[in-house]
Amino acid sequence: MTEFAYKTACRLAPLAAALLLTIAPLPAAAQDPIELRLHRVESYVPTFPVKKHMNGRYRPQLNLLRDEMHQRMKEGEDLRCAAQIFEEIHWLINYTDRSEAIERRLDDLRAQLSADSPAETPLQDPEDGSFGACFEEWIWRFFRSVDPLKNLAREGKTPEVPLKIWEPVDTPEEIEALFESLLISDESSGHNKRKELNLAITALGQLLWLEETASVFPEHLDREALAEALRRFVDERWQDPDTGYWGAWYRNGETLNKTNDLSMTFHILSYRDGQVARREELANTTFAIRNVKYPYGWNTGGTQNNHHAYDVARIINYTWEDLDGTARAYAIATLFLLKTRSLAHSINDDGAFDPRPFTTVAEAYYFGVSFFDETGIFGNRQPLSERVVITNTEDLLRQIEENLQALDPKDPWVAATDFKLRELKEERALRAAE
Repeated sequence: MTEFAYKTACRLAPLAAALLLTIAPLPAAAQDPIELRLHRVESYVPTFPVKKHMNGRYRPQLNLLRDEMHQRMKEGEDLRCAAQIFEEIHWLINYTDRSEAIERRLDDLRAQLSADSPAETPLQDPEDGSFGACFEEWIWRFFRSVDPLKNLAREGKTPEVPLKIWEPVDTPEEIEALFESLLISDESSGHNKRKELNLAITALGQLLWLEETASVFPEHLDREALAEALRRFVDERWQDPDTGYWGAWYRNGETLNKTNDLSMTFHILSYRDGQVARREELANTTFAIRNVKYPYGWNTGGTQNNHHAYDVARIINYTWEDLDGTARAYAIATLFLLKTRSLAHSINDDGAFDPRPFTTVAEAYYFGVSFFDETGIFGNRQPLSERVVITNTEDLLRQIEENLQALDPKDPWVAATDFKLRELKEERALRAAE
C-alpha cells in the first residue's frame, strides 16, 4: 500500500471497522514516468452582492428550521409540504432580492411546523395536476413533479389529475422562449436566473428525453417535437464550443460572460445517455474546474456533498472512452479521493447519511446511494471501482435500507432511493450468478 493510501486508511479507521473498507494497492510505477499536464479554462463566477446580504439576514433562522425538519423527518413524520416551502425559501434567499416573498414563505413554513396536525399534502394539486402543491412558483411545481411521475411510470400507472402544469411549455416555440428568457441574467439586478435555468433543463430533459417517462406524458402533446426543440436549443444555441459545458450566461455592462455549470452539464449528459458533442473538451473542463466554487466547479468549501461528487463521477464514466492515458490517470485519482472522502465524512457507522447538505433526510440517502453505485463502492458494475470497495456490502445495504424505512414513505426521495437499491441488488445477484 502506498503511503497516501495508508494515511487515508488510518483516517477512515472508525468507519472501516464497521464496514470492512478495502483500499486496493496502487500499481507499481511504470518504467517510463507519467507525464502530467495542467489544463486550465477561464471559469467565470458571477457576483451578486445581494446574495451575501440576503443570506446574512435570513440564513440563521432558515438553518434552525431545517434542523428541526431533519429531526422530525428521521422520526418518520410527513413533512413534504414543509420541505417544498423550505426549498422555495432557500432559492429566494440565494437567487433573488424578494424580501417580502421570503418573509411570507417563512411564516408559511413556521405554520406548517407548528401545526398540531398539518393538513395532509395532496399527491397532486387538483388545479394544475402538479406534484408540488406547496410551491408558489410554476418552475418549482413543474420540477418537483418529475420524480413522482417517474415513480408512477415504474409502477405502470398514470396521473389521476390532468397535467395542466405543461401549459406554459406545450409547444416547441414555448420551449425555446422559456430557455431564452432564463439563459441570461443581468448582474446589476437582484435576480440570478441560474437556478430556474437548471430546474428547467432538469425537468424537461427527463420528461422529454428519457424513455421511462414516455408513459406518463400527456397524450395530446407532441413529445417528439418538444424533445427536438429542446435538443436543438441545447446543441446549437447553448453548448460552449470551447469547453463543451453548459451554464448560465451573465451580462455585466456590455460584456456577456458564459459559465461552466457542473450540475447543468451533468443533467444534459445523463439524460442524453452521454450522446453529446465535444465530450473530450467536456471531460477536460471537468478536471480543470476542480477548485472552482460550485456550481461553476466542484469545490464545496471543504465539505463532502455526494450530490456534486455523483455529478463528477458520472461525467467521468460517460466520457471515459474519450480520455487519453494522462486524463484517465487523473480520473482514477479523482475518484479515489472522492470515494474515500465520502466514506469518511458522509456516512456513519450505522449506515446513516449526513443530511445537512440537503433539504430532506431522504435526499441525502438518494445521492449517497447514487454516488456509491456510480463509483462501484458496492462492488458493482463500474469499470473504475477497483480502488475502494466495501467488503461487507450486504451489511451496509441492510443498514441503509433499515434507515430508509424509518422515513416517510410518501417522500418521493424515499421511493427513488428504494428503486435504486432494488436495481443494485438485482445487478449484484446477476453478477454473483455469472
